[in-house]
Amino acid sequence: MKLPRKLEPAYAAIGLGLLLLVGGLGWWIVGGNASSQIVPPRMIAVAVAKAAIKDLPYRVEAPGSVQPVVSVSIRARVDSQVDKVMFEDGASVKAGEILFILDSRAIDAQIEQAKATLSRDQASLEKARRDVERFTALAAKGSTAKVTLDDALTTVEMLAATVKQDEANRDNLRVQRSYYDIPSPANGRVGISSVRPGTVVRAADNGTPLAVVNQMSPIYVTFGVPERYIADLRAAGSKASVEATLQSGNVITGGNVAFIENTVDPQTGTILVRGLFDNQDEKLWPGTLANVRVALRTDKNVVAIPSDAVQNGQRGTFVFVVENGVARVRDVTVARTIDGDAVITGGLEGNETIVTDGQLSLRDGARVDIKRQAGA
Repeated sequence: MKLPRKLEPAYAAIGLGLLLLVGGLGWWIVGGNASSQIVPPRMIAVAVAKAAIKDLPYRVEAPGSVQPVVSVSIRARVDSQVDKVMFEDGASVKAGEILFILDSRAIDAQIEQAKATLSRDQASLEKARRDVERFTALAAKGSTAKVTLDDALTTVEMLAATVKQDEANRDNLRVQRSYYDIPSPANGRVGISSVRPGTVVRAADNGTPLAVVNQMSPIYVTFGVPERYIADLRAAGSKASVEATLQSGNVITGGNVAFIENTVDPQTGTILVRGLFDNQDEKLWPGTLANVRVALRTDKNVVAIPSDAVQNGQRGTFVFVVENGVARVRDVTVARTIDGDAVITGGLEGNETIVTDGQLSLRDGARVDIKRQAGA
């Protein structure tokens, strides 16, 4: 229906008023709902721990291997035939215990011959000395010429030298005879015998040894450490304690640094070190691998936090410190980590509450909800 022209302004004014009224109500409704639904900042669940002041050992770790202090390859020093093998393969042996007996019949005969020769020449020397005594008495009476006495004295000197030669020959043969009974050079364990009775061995043979004896107690664990630890190693000396963790998981303690090489390996930048273990129970076996820990000293009253709390950023290492329910970024200096603890030398004083889990969701100033505290 078309309105009369004179009524159009009135209806237009009424429509505009209704529109403004509806718009105002809509703004009030929307504004009122928004103000009534303000969401507080979200709290982030975290786990925390306390920074602690404690005494911590200063250690260095390195891979190593077990090596005997004494390892001797047994070889024959004479040509002969093996008569007896006096041990079982892998047996424990004592120093001086006979391991091999070689056929010594030929050398024994030579020794007897040398003894007989020595006895004969000793008898001749005794006779010559009696002749000297007799010729001395006769020469004093003028009953014999002086040259006869001089010849007798010369004979004594010659026979005395012969006796000394005979004794030296006998002693030399006795030394050679000792090579036919081959003893163990040290306390330890003997390996597999490479010969059996009847085998001919030769002194010039530089091939496979007759057997190898390894000393088991004490024993070395040899390892290399970076050259930056040389000063600490030297300062600690034999007081530096060593422990070795075997691949089986057994941890062997009670070792001490016994040797530091005098040269750094230029290819690896490490220096060779040997730890000495008593090893009476023979848990350390030559050739086995081990992870070695050397305690050089104990640092007193250092600030320590769980190493999981330390984060890396563009500015370096940092942690989140909780203060009044708010996480704050704190730059820290980490000297080293040990047994899951990070040693802090800058940025913390101790007793701060440190976030150990949930850091990835945090930013500086974020509110936190502590769900777990280490040690609580």
